[in-house]
Amino acid sequence: MARPVKFRIRDRIAIVTLAAPPANALAAPVRRALWDCFGRIAQHRDVDAVILIAEGRVFSGGTDLHELDAPETAPTLVDLCNRIEALPAPVVAGLHGAALAAGAALALACHYRVAATAASIGFPDVTLGLVPGGGATQRLPRLVGVGPALTLMLSGRAMNAEAARAAGLVDHVVSGHLHTGTWAHARKIVGRGPRPTRDRRGALGDGSLYLEAVSERRASVAQTYLLAPRRVVDCVEAALLLPFEAGLAFEAAAAEECRSRPQSAALRHVFMAEAAIDPRLMTGKGGRRILVDPGGTEVVSRLRHVFGAAAEALALSGHSREEIDGALVAFGFLRTPYGGTTPAAAPDATIPRRIVAALMAEGARQMAAGGVDRSADIDALAVHGLGFPRHRGGPMKAAEQIGLLALRREMMAWAADSALWAVPPLMNEAIKFADGFGALQPMPVARAG
Repeated sequence: MARPVKFRIRDRIAIVTLAAPPANALAAPVRRALWDCFGRIAQHRDVDAVILIAEGRVFSGGTDLHELDAPETAPTLVDLCNRIEALPAPVVAGLHGAALAAGAALALACHYRVAATAASIGFPDVTLGLVPGGGATQRLPRLVGVGPALTLMLSGRAMNAEAARAAGLVDHVVSGHLHTGTWAHARKIVGRGPRPTRDRRGALGDGSLYLEAVSERRASVAQTYLLAPRRVVDCVEAALLLPFEAGLAFEAAAAEECRSRPQSAALRHVFMAEAAIDPRLMTGKGGRRILVDPGGTEVVSRLRHVFGAAAEALALSGHSREEIDGALVAFGFLRTPYGGTTPAAAPDATIPRRIVAALMAEGARQMAAGGVDRSADIDALAVHGLGFPRHRGGPMKAAEQIGLLALRREMMAWAADSALWAVPPLMNEAIKFADGFGALQPMPVARAG
C-alpha cells in the first residue's frame, strides 16, 4: 500500500489526508498511520488547528471486514479516536461522499464536523450483526440526543448532510469546495480550543425522558433475531448512566460479544457474497439488491425444487405441514413450503437442519456442475431467491456453522429417506478445510459500508 495518510502544515493548520483508495478503509495500516500522524501533531507547538479530510470518492467506508474475523490489533479504533479527541488543538473533519461505520466514528471523535452537500453519515454496523465501535455509541447521543442516535444506529441507514446539520451532528454544510470550506472553518475556530464530544452532555437532555426513550426502543427490538440491535440500545443507555471511560468499556464488551456470534459471521458473509457475486447471476442497480436474471434462474429454480421436495420428504416421514412451516419460520425463513407465517412455539430443530442439508447438497452439486463458481454465490441466491434467513448466511454457510463433519454423518442416515440427502463429493473436499466450502474458492476483499 502506498502511504495511506498524508500530512503537512500550512499557515499553522495541520492537514491530515486519508489516502487509501477506494474506500479509505480504516484497516490496521491506516489506523497506525493516523496514530503516528496525530501523535506528531500533539508534539507540534506551531499548530493552531487540524483538519482531517480524504481523497477519493468517500471520506471512509468503514474497515476491512476480514479484520473482524480476529480481535482488533493496536492501535484500535477506540485508541485512535481517543487520541484525536485529546489533542490540544481543535480538529475539524471535512466529510464528503460517505462516512460510514468506523469512518463515522472517526468523525465523531473530531471536535468539529463540516460536510459537503452530497455527503452522508451512517452506521450500517447493525446490518452486519455488529455494534458501532470507536466510542460511537457513547459520542453520538451526546451530539444528537437519544432518539436520533438510536434511529441512526438501529436503522443502518445513512443521514444526508442537511439532516445531519439539523440534528447537530454536523456544524456546517459546505456548498462549494470542501477542502477550502474545511480550511475556512478551521481558521474560524482557532482560539476556541478543542471541543471534546465526550464532555458534551447537553443533548442527553432529561434523564427520565432519556431512559423512557431507551425502554421504548428496547421493547421494539426485543423480538428481533439479531443480538446487535439489543446491544446497541444497551450501549446508548450506558452513555447516560456511566462515566465516559466506563461507557467505552461497556461498548467494547458488547461489540466483541456481537462480533464473535455466528449470526454476525453469517451476515458479513452474505454482504461479501453480494459484493463478489458473478455478474451473470445478477441484475439490478445500486446497493446490495440482487435480482436473479436468466443466468441465475436455473440455480434458484433447483434450490426451490429441493426446498419443496425436502419439505415433502419430511411430511412423509411424519411431520405435519404446520410443524414444518412453524420450525422454518422460527429458524428465520421469509417464505415457507406451505405458506405458514407463524413460528412454532417449540420448533423441532431437526426440520431446519435437514432443509439446510438438502439445500447445501444441491448447492454443492451446482458448484460441481459449473452452475456457480463460489459457494457464496449459492448463499446470496438463496437469501434473495428463496427467502433463506440472512442471519444464517445461506445454506452453504449455515451448513459450515452446523459443522460439516457432524452434518455429513447425519446425512448418511437421512439418505435412506431420499437421495436429496446424499452426501455430495464436494462436501467431502470442503470438510478437509477449516473454512469449509469457502476454502475451495477464495472471495476477494470487501469493504464495510
